[in-house]
Amino acid sequence: MPQVVLIDEIDKAPRDFPNDLLHELDKMAFNISELGLGADVSAPPNLRPIVFITSNSERRLPEPFLRRCVYHHIRFDDRLPELAVQARRQEAFPNLSDDLIKLAVRRFLSLRDRNLRKMPATGELLVWLNVLSVAVGTYSEQLERDLSKLPYLGVLLKDHQDIEELGETAL
Repeated sequence: MPQVVLIDEIDKAPRDFPNDLLHELDKMAFNISELGLGADVSAPPNLRPIVFITSNSERRLPEPFLRRCVYHHIRFDDRLPELAVQARRQEAFPNLSDDLIKLAVRRFLSLRDRNLRKMPATGELLVWLNVLSVAVGTYSEQLERDLSKLPYLGVLLKDHQDIEELGETAL
């Protein structure tokens, strides 16, 4: 059975890491200090692992590295946020009505349709719903009206210019 090596979010590693990784991948040997072996872990040619490397495209990767990769973009699935919300609905935000959750998910998806520098991910949606769940006890009717202005926008957006471009009314 083939083994898999996952190297996640390589774009967040130090600048030289991708090119240094090429050497390790050519040898197909890795020094994993956490194992305490004091030696590289390697595989014979017939048992080489499948290597997956992910990137969030926050930084351009070096051309020599990219030439040796097969690129596949995973599109954001608009159904994912709703599925994630439903999976956590009861324990994470029981104070929110189904209508308010649907409206929040629609507002989240409409944000993702904009030309933002940093798109909010499903994780930000879940945190935003938690914040809304706490706020709903204080002013539930107003919250539904305010959802059109995206209250607590800083929970969803992580780029100062994105927040500014949406305007002060969104805060």
